[in-house]
Amino acid sequence: MAGKPQLRGILASRLKKHAAVGFTFAISMACLWKFGFAERRKQLYRDFYQTYDGQSDFVRMREAGVFRSVLPGGKVGSLD
Repeated sequence: MAGKPQLRGILASRLKKHAAVGFTFAISMACLWKFGFAERRKQLYRDFYQTYDGQSDFVRMREAGVFRSVLPGGKVGSLD
């Protein structure tokens, strides 16, 4: 004959195990996110902005006619 089923304290005993597993999983996923994605993304932004020239980008967009307040060639005005 099998032993008696555990009727008292089953929630508390299982909660300890599941809380520890959940906490470990959460910490490991947070570390994976930080070092797998966030740090790599920050490095990519650093690399991009080391060589980025905002003035030449502005001139390129101005000559393409992106802005309404500055016409191609540097004249101030509107296309309307």
